[in-house]
Order: sequence, then structure tokens, then C-alpha cells
Amino acid sequence: MEKTNRVSYFIKFIWLIGLIALAIIAFHLDNQIQQSASETYSLLPVIWSKLVISIIFGLYISLILVKKWSIKLDFSLLWCVAIPSLILSAAFPILASLSLSGHLPEIVESSPITFGLQKIFSMNIVGTIAGLTIILSFFNTQSNNVEQ
Repeated sequence: MEKTNRVSYFIKFIWLIGLIALAIIAFHLDNQIQQSASETYSLLPVIWSKLVISIIFGLYISLILVKKWSIKLDFSLLWCVAIPSLILSAAFPILASLSLSGHLPEIVESSPITFGLQKIFSMNIVGTIAGLTIILSFFNTQSNNVEQ
């Protein structure tokens, strides 16, 4: 009993070390991409890297929350949270890419929706939620019993 308790503490401590390492790697990668963007005047790599980094953080955070590693889909979490947040987090980078390539109509480019997506994207939380809920929706540990 005591040995399994120590293993649990050790695994969580290793996860914390991995989180710190991931944060350091993400920070250095983000700095390199921003430096390259300032030299080339292209912000598109910065926008896409922020999306990828936030999704990776969400995926990593979810590793500590999964209790049982057997695949059991939670369709409500997948379809109502994970997929919409993934679409919402990728919408601004896709619109920015289309705008830069000249394939985005002017009415869409100057619409309030684009500015709203930019505000949502700037928080980086939606990408983290997308990564987190994708893993949690595949490894559901909740019971399907609904109390009435």
C-alpha cells in the first residue's frame, strides 16, 4: 500500500518536471519564432506556433487527469467541447493565412467576427481547452448514469 502511494507521488513529480521542461522549450521556441518573424516581417508563423503550443499544453495537462488508460469515448465532451474549441482556436490562424494569401473576401476580413476571433485567440486558453478535452473525451472515466 505504501509503495503504490510513493509511486503515485513520484509519477506526479515527474509530470511536474515535464511540465516545467515543456514550458521552457515552448518559451525558447516562441522566442525564436518571434525573432524570425521580426526579421522577415511575417507574423503568420507566430500565430500558428501559439496555436500549436497551446494545444500541446492542453494535451500534456490532460495526462495527469486521466485515471484509466482504456479507450472509452465521451461523445458529449468530444462533440460539445473538444471539436468546437478546436475549430474556434484554429479559426483565426486559418483566417489570417487566407487573408495573407489574398483569398479572403474583404467583407470577411473587416467583419467584427474576425476581430472577435482575434480577441479569443489572443488568450490562448481555447487551444489549451481543446487539447485537454480531446484526451479526456477519449479516456472517459465518468460513469454514464444520469440521476433523475
